[in-house]
Amino acid sequence: MIGTKTPTTLLETPQSISVVTREQMDTQPSASTSQALRYTAGANSERFGGFGGQLDITRIRGIDADYYLDGLRVISNVSTWSPQIDAYSLERVEVLRGPSSVLYGQGTGGGVVNQVSRRPQAQSAHEVFLKAGNFNRYEIGLDSTGALNKDASLLYRFTATGLNSQTQVEDMRHKRVYLAPAITWKPSDQTTWTVLATYSDEPEIPDYNSLPAVALGLDGSPYAQVNRHRNFNDVDFNGSSREQHSLSSLFTHKFANDWSLNSNFRYMYINSDTKRTTVYGYQDRDGQLWFEGTYGLAPSNSRTFQFDNNVAKKFTWGDWQHQVLLGVDYAHGKINNDSYRMNPIPFNPFAPNDYRPHAQPDFSDSMNNWPYNVRQEFDRVGVYAQDQIAYQKWRLTLSGRHDWSTLDDESRNYTPVWHSSRQRDTQWSGRIGLNYVFDLGIAPYISYATSFDPVLGNDYNGNAFSPTEAKQAEIGIKYQPSDAATLLSAAVFQLDQENVKTSDTEHLGYWTQSGKVRSRGIELQATTQLMQQLNLMASYVYLDNELTQDANYKGKSLTQTPKHSASAWLDYRFDQAALAGLQVGFGVRYLGSSWGNPVNSFKVPDATLFDLALHYDLGQLSNTLTGSKASFNVSNLTNKKYVASCTSQMYCFIGQDRVVSASLSYNW
Repeated sequence: MIGTKTPTTLLETPQSISVVTREQMDTQPSASTSQALRYTAGANSERFGGFGGQLDITRIRGIDADYYLDGLRVISNVSTWSPQIDAYSLERVEVLRGPSSVLYGQGTGGGVVNQVSRRPQAQSAHEVFLKAGNFNRYEIGLDSTGALNKDASLLYRFTATGLNSQTQVEDMRHKRVYLAPAITWKPSDQTTWTVLATYSDEPEIPDYNSLPAVALGLDGSPYAQVNRHRNFNDVDFNGSSREQHSLSSLFTHKFANDWSLNSNFRYMYINSDTKRTTVYGYQDRDGQLWFEGTYGLAPSNSRTFQFDNNVAKKFTWGDWQHQVLLGVDYAHGKINNDSYRMNPIPFNPFAPNDYRPHAQPDFSDSMNNWPYNVRQEFDRVGVYAQDQIAYQKWRLTLSGRHDWSTLDDESRNYTPVWHSSRQRDTQWSGRIGLNYVFDLGIAPYISYATSFDPVLGNDYNGNAFSPTEAKQAEIGIKYQPSDAATLLSAAVFQLDQENVKTSDTEHLGYWTQSGKVRSRGIELQATTQLMQQLNLMASYVYLDNELTQDANYKGKSLTQTPKHSASAWLDYRFDQAALAGLQVGFGVRYLGSSWGNPVNSFKVPDATLFDLALHYDLGQLSNTLTGSKASFNVSNLTNKKYVASCTSQMYCFIGQDRVVSASLSYNW
């Protein structure tokens, strides 16, 4: 479905796809969408490690992917007000690799991460859970669904979580209340209308921070390493928060003449208030490393409205079967983004007690007395068409799209002068793919696709970003026998993208654009049942990434992009009398080395991490405990100390320490 917006099997879709199910998220430790993608081939989703648990940013094939919720893009500016959907509220996560503008609108070449919400069901089902873990993490949750009337034409679902947690960095806390009510009206077998809402309030979120490479033993550092658990922020100036609310409508209707209509829309509001000090530089004082910390405020908010309407029909013309899709989508939004900063304050990170900056913040005298302000308003319209043609065992997919985009920008960069501009862009994009589906469940395919994305936000100098354009050629093969729970796939690809947005190597929290990036490589992934009750997931990705056109870094590779990555997960459910009800899972993740700065002068070392999961059905002990389950999860089992990634000598991100959690759940 994600690859075509029509009921199409994975074998018949000419593009690489992965699906993370609710069962997989429950079995593996998955506190966020990023963690749910740990065992998905080529999804580099935790680049910010122990500093980025409150962010969901995934890079696929060397390019940041676009996040979607129920088929509609979550439009955000990741520097300050990126939203995060609670993973417990999701039914599954779908990953579509490569350019996907033709169906999903203006987007990058990395692909689509579509988060699918839990939907109302006619059969009553309820769950509550309690969870506790290290770093004083406590979480509660509830999920309930069922019918509201006798004929089950009116259904409901309500999902809620509450979180109160510290982090591996001292004096950091994450608090969240997340509510997701939903209601479905089915007046007939032909019509379904679902309305979903989300409410998320996070009065405290961990501050996205970084450390210089030399403080972590990288880049030929002559200094001792700092204590990674220390908080190098002024705790008297610390108070970041985020709230997000959305309302979505998903409507489907099947007409008598075999046409079907899908009409989806969503309104989303996001507000964040970042208040923090940031490690913004370092000094050498008589051979000892000192940090420079800057005080900053970054209030931001966004309001977006979007819809996607399409009609589809199947028909036969001679020996050819056609499935036609015609659609139009629209997005409108406003974003406000401000930043206030002081000049850096030097401090000693190795001091036994006083290892933080101390100052009385006075932003009236900072940065030439003027803040950084961005005011942007955008309108995006796209029309698209697709024809899926079947002839005997051949499957041909033809898709085309045209986009119109307008961006009004008013901004200033720490100066008294406001700059106004209007940017208009139009672009064609498309996809062509060919499959041959053998009776044995083997399907080789070849495809070519393009994408177009007018990027929101501004760089540090206040300049609006240029649109990105991408193109990809992919050859692959899939194997999915009808009588087994197996899906094997392999893909070889080359992806070229212009104006790639990457982290600013000199200004934390800002972004810049590179000239042209070429990513090519091989992806292998397998999901199979080796024997009854024994499941295996495995993947390997080789990625050759290079800036083929850039004023400063031509011939270099992007940072935060490993050449090699791999993972494997095994889980087994016992049914023997003594161990009946026990499920054991064990996983290994290999994070390959990556370049630590744009000039490729030093590398971030590779790391191998292990995960463990134990689940036990307490109903095996007593009938009075039927529906109860105890779980014990550990990620980074050996507590490996590693660096997740660097974007420059100044900005490196520590890896996630060992996380241990235990939970009790009850289903009825």
